[in-house]
Amino acid sequence: MLPFRQINVFISSDMTELEYDREIVQEALEGLNANPVLFELFPALSYSPNKSYKEKVRDCDIFLLLLWTSLSDPVLEEYYEAVKLNKPILILVKSLIRSEEREDRLKDFLKELDSPSVPAKYTKLRLTYTKYRKVDELRKVVRESVADEIAKLYKEPTCTMARDEMYELGTSIIRDTQKRLYIYQRTPSAILGPRDYINASNKYAYEKEFADVLEDWINNNYRLPDKEFRYFFSHKATKQEIQDKQLAKNKKYIEAVKKSVQKLKNIEAESGRRFRISAIDVPISGPFIVGDNRYAIWVLGGDRAVSISQENNKICDILARIFNSYSQKNLSSENILSALGIRDSGKPGR
Repeated sequence: MLPFRQINVFISSDMTELEYDREIVQEALEGLNANPVLFELFPALSYSPNKSYKEKVRDCDIFLLLLWTSLSDPVLEEYYEAVKLNKPILILVKSLIRSEEREDRLKDFLKELDSPSVPAKYTKLRLTYTKYRKVDELRKVVRESVADEIAKLYKEPTCTMARDEMYELGTSIIRDTQKRLYIYQRTPSAILGPRDYINASNKYAYEKEFADVLEDWINNNYRLPDKEFRYFFSHKATKQEIQDKQLAKNKKYIEAVKKSVQKLKNIEAESGRRFRISAIDVPISGPFIVGDNRYAIWVLGGDRAVSISQENNKICDILARIFNSYSQKNLSSENILSALGIRDSGKPGR
């Protein structure tokens, strides 16, 4: 089902060498409820065209990059802006014939896409591209690719009705996300560990899998410059959990909690705070999780937990911006542990 509003598709390319191809793309988008955003259609501007390009990239739903023999600075800047904003990116490359040849910078750009082993200098992300040469090929690939992205943007929401399904959903989002991960848990499994906190039990096996997958994602990605992670929890709820479960009486367990907090803070520092841990005590029901283009919000807890999830880039971007505003304050590990009622000795604070 097509959405009720038009989808903005920003078309980036060298305007001179691909002038005719841009017209073909514009025609191909007709009937897809998609609005082509092309510089040649912009009204007269009273400010810098560069600023206008970036604003249009910021407002677009899909970024479509056309390449042939050259890769100009403005096109590269537009691409970087789309990457920074986590926009869905489609890359179409016109094949060469006869004496046509690509400039070196474009060769390097495509080489990075072709080979995961090539260090990323231009592309930053491991994207793929589609080749075309004929007009009919271009029309077909544009229609199919854009239609597929529209379906992703507006995929029907799904819901779960049980606690184990809720955690399995969160685990799948963590596994699938490549660029960003935002998580809020009132009582954070990355600090407390999965339930059952002390006893060895299979009752909460789904929580353990969630915690293990989350830990793997953090460990595998915090050194990579194009990844970001925000982890939020409630000081108040976590402290109450420690008290209710009488966890502070177990010195070995408390030492493990302190080690987890210190590890997360070390990762935060080493990543330049691209990976952050933040305590927020605003009235959020939670948990919530936001990936690249998929989010899940839990609206009821307990064994009959209810969660809602959807693939929707716009909502993911909005949620990320909102919660990012809560992650600016930098708390030390001592601040966090003190707020949880844990002193350096491992005993509960007063």
